Amino acid sequence: MTVYLIDGYNVLHELRRTERGPGREDRIEPGQLADERSRLLDRIASFMGGTSDRAIVVFDSHTASLQKAESATKNVEVYFGSFDRSADSVIERAAYTLRAAENVVVVTSDYGLQMTVLNPAVQRTSSRQFVAELQIHTRKVANSKDCTTMVHRVEERIDANSLDGLKALRDRLSKKAEGEE
Repeated sequence: MTVYLIDGYNVLHELRRTERGPGREDRIEPGQLADERSRLLDRIASFMGGTSDRAIVVFDSHTASLQKAESATKNVEVYFGSFDRSADSVIERAAYTLRAAENVVVVTSDYGLQMTVLNPAVQRTSSRQFVAELQIHTRKVANSKDCTTMVHRVEERIDANSLDGLKALRDRLSKKAEGEE
């Protein structure tokens, strides 16, 4: 199993640059940032889907403490840094913690972070290389003969707590509907 430690904003901006083409402005309008992050996380979840690999995506933030965000899939974790713990420091710490137990790939364009995690047990890849892999994966899935027949079960893609909550909601709605009839 491989764990990808991803510098979220590095990859997000590289993906936008690649999709917009050279020379085009990469400005994200106010209110679009959450949508852009969500789109990126969907692409990463798709990339991880069908494998035992997982991703930890870390975004810089201006909050007081490190926060873990809810993720729609069990193999993608999302964190927002804080004033005193940047995305780079979170990734650096995770790389050293995880390297003994799992294969670790750090995805960033930040040269300083790449040099900090320089270790034979930690692989490094640039945001540009990772975005290229995401795009190849997207084309492969979209052009697959099995694309329309591939089975994707929601139960396999979300974490256990979310699944339990959805099942409880379904049961409550079913009981409510039976009571009204």
